[in-house]
Amino acid sequence: MHSSHEQIWRQVSQEISRAQGNARAVTLQPAQTPLSELGLDSLKLIEIVYELETFYQLDVDEEHLAELHKVSDLIDMFASALTAADDSLASGEHHDPSR
Repeated sequence: MHSSHEQIWRQVSQEISRAQGNARAVTLQPAQTPLSELGLDSLKLIEIVYELETFYQLDVDEEHLAELHKVSDLIDMFASALTAADDSLASGEHHDPSR
């Protein structure tokens, strides 16, 4: 399940492009770009997070959505969630993405 930071960045960029209505023209979003500058309101951000959760088969804590201000925040949130999931698998814990 391990994904590199760059792979996560590419997937985040793809979901941002899709949310903007540019599914075919995916560009790697600069990490320091504020999400508000990309025209992403809270509903679009929830949609992006949902799509990323589905793609990575993760369930991230929605309480952290208010802390997402830049593209890098979104990348870091999923990188951390993937690391935690990898760690729990390595320790023998069962990860249930439906929770």
